[in-house]
Amino acid sequence: MAHSMEDERAQLRRAIDAADHKLVQLLAERRELSEALGAIKAGGGQAVRDVERERAVLDRVVEAGATHGLDAAFVERLFQLIIDESLRRQRAGLDARVASGTLKEARVSYLGGPGTYSHFAAHAHFEGRYSGLEPVIKRDFAGIFRAVEAGEADYGFVPIENTTTGGIVEVYDLMRDSDLKITGEHHYKVEHCLVGKASGVSQVRTVYGHPQALRQSQRFFARNRDLKPVPVSSSTRALERAMDEGAEAAAIAGADAARLFGLNVIESGASDHPENYTRFVALAKNPVAASPLLPCKTSLVFVTSDASGSLVNALEGFRREGVNLTRLESRPIAGEPWSQMFFLDVDGHEEDTAVARALASLGEFAKSIRSFGSYGADRLPPASRSPAPAA
Repeated sequence: MAHSMEDERAQLRRAIDAADHKLVQLLAERRELSEALGAIKAGGGQAVRDVERERAVLDRVVEAGATHGLDAAFVERLFQLIIDESLRRQRAGLDARVASGTLKEARVSYLGGPGTYSHFAAHAHFEGRYSGLEPVIKRDFAGIFRAVEAGEADYGFVPIENTTTGGIVEVYDLMRDSDLKITGEHHYKVEHCLVGKASGVSQVRTVYGHPQALRQSQRFFARNRDLKPVPVSSSTRALERAMDEGAEAAAIAGADAARLFGLNVIESGASDHPENYTRFVALAKNPVAASPLLPCKTSLVFVTSDASGSLVNALEGFRREGVNLTRLESRPIAGEPWSQMFFLDVDGHEEDTAVARALASLGEFAKSIRSFGSYGADRLPPASRSPAPAA
């Protein structure tokens, strides 16, 4: 009897594996069809996103799922993910990019090296844009900007804000003083772990990490007061120290980085907040602008006058035109005590009529404005099913 049950389990597992294989094949087939449709839409001047079409797809698949006993919420979430991936790949071909149309492999400068969050985020962002990525590794943010400005790299890829610790002021200051423009953004989920050679936390004494990673793991260190956090220049350096110094040393890094370096995930969930995302931006010199067919963001920095109410007046045009402000960050102006500049992100392309009018209104009240360009928005609100008819 036991042998028969084991045979049945093995047979069912093989059937599940075969079904999984079919699912992957169908997903790949759907992606190819979606990309072909995207090319036709772009050639015909149609917008990449059609929310009504997405809603119709969700209605149809949820209804079809119900006939097979599938939970409606599960089917909706699954197809929202599939649609989001389709939009991401279509966006890659229309986003802002360096002017060279023959570039196959992009030289991308980012912080640290293998195992850093920048490493994984950069590869995720540029996948679909180029056939390969050639890393140009730098030890600090200023070096990344210099690499792009000097032509050593095609793109710089830097973190600009985090949902736990806020804006990264050094990057904002470098952007303010640079002529580089934004060619795209990428939101990367950061899941900090304690990684190293140890089999348990009790063996660890010293924990290395990038200062941002340590700041985002304060609750973990509060729970483990015997651990000594030590900041280093990058997650790569933290992983190297954990490799070299034995079981008493560990690093704050991701599970993927631990696998890359052959280290143990000693404890997962070291982030202060489970929904911990870092927003990265890609930067380039004089890039080709993103297509207005994309759902876009526009970023800029401006300075207002000292007159009372100048900031309110400067932003009034966005309210009047119905343009959504997604971020407003103030920074002091060096050499001008108590003066502020403002970094602003808005939904929409510079060529959109409403955005253009709002920017013109801003120009009437701002002492100076510099645009970082328009680029494809990485996070789009998911479509939802059609509302149920009224009773």
